[in-house]
Amino acid sequence: MRQYLNNTINGADCSELLSYLKNTNPEEIEDIIDEELFSLDEGPAFKGKRSDEVLNRIKTDARFSQNHEEVEVFQLKHKKIYQKSWLQIAAALLIFFSAGLATFRYYSSRKTSAQVVVDHSSSTIVPGGNKATLTMANGRVIVLNNAANGLLAKAGASKITKSNDGQIIYNAPYHADSAPIEDNVLTTPKGGEYQVVLPDGTKVWLNSASSLSYPVAFTGNERHVKLTGEAYFEVAKNKEKPFYVSINNLQVKVLGTHFNISAYSDDDAVTATLLEGSVQVTKNKSQSLLKPGEQAVINYKSDNIMVSAADVDDAMAWKNGYFIFNDDNIEGIMKKVSRWYDVDISYKGNFDTQKFGGTFYRKKSITELLQHLEKIGGIHFTITGRRITVMN
Repeated sequence: MRQYLNNTINGADCSELLSYLKNTNPEEIEDIIDEELFSLDEGPAFKGKRSDEVLNRIKTDARFSQNHEEVEVFQLKHKKIYQKSWLQIAAALLIFFSAGLATFRYYSSRKTSAQVVVDHSSSTIVPGGNKATLTMANGRVIVLNNAANGLLAKAGASKITKSNDGQIIYNAPYHADSAPIEDNVLTTPKGGEYQVVLPDGTKVWLNSASSLSYPVAFTGNERHVKLTGEAYFEVAKNKEKPFYVSINNLQVKVLGTHFNISAYSDDDAVTATLLEGSVQVTKNKSQSLLKPGEQAVINYKSDNIMVSAADVDDAMAWKNGYFIFNDDNIEGIMKKVSRWYDVDISYKGNFDTQKFGGTFYRKKSITELLQHLEKIGGIHFTITGRRITVMN
């Protein structure tokens, strides 16, 4: 792979590599990639123009293009995402080598040996997964990860089903405005995530430690939901019925669009990132309109709405199965770790001057992630029970 990226590979080895990538599960080469990243002590950072050149070379390689009819390509903020196995692997390698190598080069000046201390009598800490509860209007709570596929419940004339791929879907017939409408609440715990298809066809991905409140059918001239935590929305288009997401006294108005909202109460601000369409962000008397590729940051303690260019990869990392750390402090990183692995965090020392970068699979074990962080800078961890202590 390194020879391919450096354009020094010979024909026979190149054919062997492409055949291997085409027929290999991406999970089988994750550890190899990680090991390579940390074993490289010299060499140029792999980013910017160099990264683009490699991506273009992979896309135009004749051996890849032979089966171009079978490749599904989706456009997302001018970035192509390839869904077939061999090109998915190549894209994953580019993520690791471009984002990972550049940041690990920068931060490795303080590299230390990874020595995460684990109390082996502790309960096993595993990555999060598809876990959530659904609270009905009558107070009934359904544990979705334990529920069988098929019909879950009925709410008035609406039917709620759980699909084979682990999401809940609402099938709501027409409701007259006078018909009573109930609210349901989908809640993910720490270490959970879930997807719901709302009665209007809007798709919502809910991150860990989050909740979404919504009616079992949308009536009237508006569609309203309430969010805590983080969610990604693909709103069904309906110009006659604008869609509103409420977070305390903040409101996001859309007609049909794709966007992410992070609104955790233990963060300092709400961040709304727009991928497609347009949204209007309102807090009290302040209002801003976002364009694709922009984000709005709204501090909880003020009405000021700060609009800037968004790092879409960073905002969408959780939904795509990654952590992306980009010049982040350890407290911000460990908040994400705490939510996803369902652990408590404590600190011994001062970490104000330390920043970290890298890209990691969310499905990796907690010890692997912490070992990566230890290799980047002068920091250590101990794990006791479900508590992680961060130390200098």
